[in-house]
Amino acid sequence: MARNVLKGSVKQELVDTGIPVIRITTDGGIPVTGKEDYIDARIEIRDANNEVNNIDGKIEIRGRGNTTWTHPKKPYRIKFSEKKPLFGLEKAKNWVLLANYQDPTLIMNTIAFELGLRFGVPFPHHYKHVEVILNGVYQGSYLLTELNQVGKGRVEIDENTGFLVELDSHYDKKPKFKTDNIQLPVMIVSPEDLPDKSGYQFVKDAINELDAAMFSESFPNTNYRDLIDMDVFIDFIMINEIVKNEDFQSPKSVFMYRDGKDGSKIGLGPLWDFDYGFGGAGEYFKDSTGMFYTAEYSKGPGHLFFGRFFEDPNFRSRYKERWNEKYAEIAGMETFIDQMAASLEKSHKINFKVWWWNKVDYKKEIERMKSWWRNRIEYLNKEINEQF
Repeated sequence: MARNVLKGSVKQELVDTGIPVIRITTDGGIPVTGKEDYIDARIEIRDANNEVNNIDGKIEIRGRGNTTWTHPKKPYRIKFSEKKPLFGLEKAKNWVLLANYQDPTLIMNTIAFELGLRFGVPFPHHYKHVEVILNGVYQGSYLLTELNQVGKGRVEIDENTGFLVELDSHYDKKPKFKTDNIQLPVMIVSPEDLPDKSGYQFVKDAINELDAAMFSESFPNTNYRDLIDMDVFIDFIMINEIVKNEDFQSPKSVFMYRDGKDGSKIGLGPLWDFDYGFGGAGEYFKDSTGMFYTAEYSKGPGHLFFGRFFEDPNFRSRYKERWNEKYAEIAGMETFIDQMAASLEKSHKINFKVWWWNKVDYKKEIERMKSWWRNRIEYLNKEINEQF
């Protein structure tokens, strides 16, 4: 079992790894122990490579995550009193610090986010690797990124007539519902604080209409193509497929939106949470085979829903076309992996002195990841071009 043997052994003044440092000090040194209540704190951001990014100020902090919150290295959500453009990103009050505790490379989420940027998906996540020191104790190497929320620079949809929901089998947030046919678990992120349950009926109606069209006996000869942005769905599914995100089949941490404007369609995004990608926790970089549309996966609602698209010849044809359009760029991601590994080599060394329960050879883990990537892309390229 993962355990923390050396926590606190790295002094904060020795954290000099070439990436920005975030120091957070809670009022009275109160520990962050929960995900519900915020704690007042001060933050200092120092970027030796670009002083424009330096910030001092007041924030609130709390824990976040589901499975990730159960790990010794905790993920956090921070909130400013006014919007801040951290590291040149679109300004916002709320930000997320991902711990990447299970990831021996620290870059699995980064790779998925980068694919989103290269594919041009709507509402992509950006990323900045940082060191985090909380109340004088080094917490490790983290990934700072945007919170999944409606707003400028985030999910830019109409807050009154549009919606943002999370498909997640944890089913632990309200308001929530399950679809009529396959019991797809839906938690409503936006709109917020509507006066009564009937206020969310338009969200339920829209998603249940898609559910009905998808699982009609006459599928794919239904109106389902009129209800979704197929290009957005293809990119979203393909990126999850490339990194073999095991959570996709449950589903977990899958976001879906609709703008709300006249004629707007349902889309998937933002891309989120790839801790169970690359073969899954404990099995990282081992099995590079398998696809969502095959019977190899469990028959959970995520598998049923996303696998259903591949029963439409039109969808498969467009999926194949998109794959071949992006193939060279996907296959060439090894260069990006090498670049990120080089930038995080020092950070990784200090982080894993504190958190990893076995000795981890970073260069070997990166080589394992690259080998897995080559095998994965070769496998998908063969399957898609021969079967689709």
